[in-house]
Amino acid sequence: MNSSRDQQIEALQVALKAVRENENRWMEISADFSTDPERMEQWSSTAKLRRFEVERLEALLASAVETCSLAQPVGSETVEVKDRMGETA
Repeated sequence: MNSSRDQQIEALQVALKAVRENENRWMEISADFSTDPERMEQWSSTAKLRRFEVERLEALLASAVETCSLAQPVGSETVEVKDRMGETA
């Protein structure tokens, strides 16, 4: 693989880790808003956006790794995709 592709994949991995951590933190604070329907709706909308962000970065990373593995079949990499509960999919 070339170094710019390696850097792109590394940057996507770092970004994905950060958005997963943000999503997990957001999910932990859900109980704080359960008594206020308006705030719960806002929380839910933000949770959906955070989930979308994780899924988007997972797709970008998988695509980048797939492109690399097509160009260099010798060094294949795997991308571990985790669902919202942290289980490997």
